[in-house]
Amino acid sequence: MLSVLGPLRGARGGAEPLLRTLEAYFDAGCTAAEAARRLTLSVRALTYRLDRIHQLTGANPADPVHRYTLQTAVIGARLLGWPAQEI
Repeated sequence: MLSVLGPLRGARGGAEPLLRTLEAYFDAGCTAAEAARRLTLSVRALTYRLDRIHQLTGANPADPVHRYTLQTAVIGARLLGWPAQEI
């Protein structure tokens, strides 16, 4: 989990906003407009965050292979209480 999501800690504002972005994106069936609505963001802001996640982790949320890895890591992070609790 940390090998995938650990780089998000280096983002401005920490990992939490980007983790919430991934959760909303996956919960919305990977539809940017719906995820943006759920987070009360513009679609542009959401896609910026997704691009930032791609830059930091090397995993593209829009790519099905990377999506599976990211989604599994997000589920693990939430179960472990990360990033609020260090692992």
